[in-house]
Amino acid sequence: DEEELSSLIPRVPSNFPEIEELSLSELNDLVNNKAALDKFINKISVVDALKELKESIEMSNVDTATANLALEEKVESICMEVETLKQDLKSNVEKYRELDARRAAITRPPEIHEAVRELTSAKKKALNESDEFADDWVESGGSDVSAFVKKFMDTRVLHHTRAAKAERLKMSV
Repeated sequence: DEEELSSLIPRVPSNFPEIEELSLSELNDLVNNKAALDKFINKISVVDALKELKESIEMSNVDTATANLALEEKVESICMEVETLKQDLKSNVEKYRELDARRAAITRPPEIHEAVRELTSAKKKALNESDEFADDWVESGGSDVSAFVKKFMDTRVLHHTRAAKAERLKMSV
């Protein structure tokens, strides 16, 4: 923040009493002698405050850098874990999509013409089973009529149920 920075840096004074107290010859000496100028500047209180601020900032930077370096290994470890988790997530999302597509294919209602074809085939199979059962019963000289009628009727009811369903589906198209 600019406000925070300006609160740290001291204001430039409107006058420098240290300079106002100097004679003209002392001022000329400061202008012409760099070593004397540096020595004089270092005695000014504002310069001391700036040096303290600079040292404070440098120490703060060193402390922050040290703290960052101490966390470097932990940050790298976390980054590696995040990458691993990201790869796992990607893999699991892909598996989910495949399974969801398979689920959708399995649970999707069949096409009407496909259902009619399968019902017609199953209807013929039930008819053939009932006919074969009846032929076998007659050829063997079947004795238990009630068991024969029960099984034969169950198979024929299945045949007619499938036929009715196929017919209903054909009519719905």
